[in-house]
Amino acid sequence: MKSEKTITTLKRYIEDCFVQPDEQRRHLSGAGATFLLEKKLRNFYGKRFAVTFCNATTALLTLSVALGLKNSEIITSPINWGGSVAPFLLNENKLCFTSVDSVSLNFDIQDLDSAVNPKTKAILSVDYNGNALDSRAIKNFSTINNLKYISDSAQSMGAYYNGKPAGYYADAVVLSFSPGKTFFGGEGGAVLTDDETIYEKLLWLSQHPERQKAVFGISNYNEYAPFNGRMNPLSAILLHETFESSLTALKIYQKKCYKVLVNLLFARLVEEPPYITSFTSSTFFNFSLSLKPTIKLNRVNEYLNDNKQPFTATQYLPKLIPFDPYFQKQFKGEYACTEKLEEVKSSFQSINRITLSYSP
Repeated sequence: MKSEKTITTLKRYIEDCFVQPDEQRRHLSGAGATFLLEKKLRNFYGKRFAVTFCNATTALLTLSVALGLKNSEIITSPINWGGSVAPFLLNENKLCFTSVDSVSLNFDIQDLDSAVNPKTKAILSVDYNGNALDSRAIKNFSTINNLKYISDSAQSMGAYYNGKPAGYYADAVVLSFSPGKTFFGGEGGAVLTDDETIYEKLLWLSQHPERQKAVFGISNYNEYAPFNGRMNPLSAILLHETFESSLTALKIYQKKCYKVLVNLLFARLVEEPPYITSFTSSTFFNFSLSLKPTIKLNRVNEYLNDNKQPFTATQYLPKLIPFDPYFQKQFKGEYACTEKLEEVKSSFQSINRITLSYSP
């Protein structure tokens, strides 16, 4: 069994750390499972560089410093996990929230132009609920406007858009390996990039001097790195050992979700979600759908039950960050919204949405 092999590997590593003190330090240089995991991530995304982190929030914080994002403006989606935008606010940036597509809940690419001003320095996109955005279109826009492009793909590793992994065209793709994600490491994150300058700055700011020496040379290291961002070696081992089996399990889950989506569309119970054109279009991290105007929740559950589908539907009301009272109180004056977002705010809350939970 794969799980038994993984447990054996973890036990052996822990035992070796007690028997051989040098083993305790080996991961500081990025060797062992850290090296092997980063290699798998590079190959999976087709990227030149990968840096693993203790979590995705720390990865985003390090990335904001590495890109020099301070006292500038960042365009992003109003629907996201708070820990994704917090690093940019901590670094004294102002957020500009765009409008969102009412069905997919991803931000409206057509609204980017209205959010740009002379202070804008970056775009932070979100593959919300695991639905891959058109990262190539966003990259083209960011290039024209001289902006850095970061893709928060924490929920979408394993999803594709036009044959490329979610977030592929971004300057930096950020991943998460925390509970509930496609690839579970207990905790952890990563940044993927083709930009050597970004890669080197991430190492310089967040990794142990032993790893920096391995990349920059024996006498060129940063003892004063502001972040201890390195991944726990146990997480690296767990992720490396379970990488292929997690990918297999994801594909099985994706196919089940896509099949029930097709059935619900055929029964005219839900709206057709943009971006989801095949089972690979989303990881279905949170399988969210919008109901047709006359359809009620109990009708969907009756259909699922009658057709012996292994899913249960519940009501789903996503939060718009800029209109959250707690966010407004804490970050007054540190964000703005596009006119289009202000216009759709009230109608957005009235849409009847559900989330489907898989119950094998």
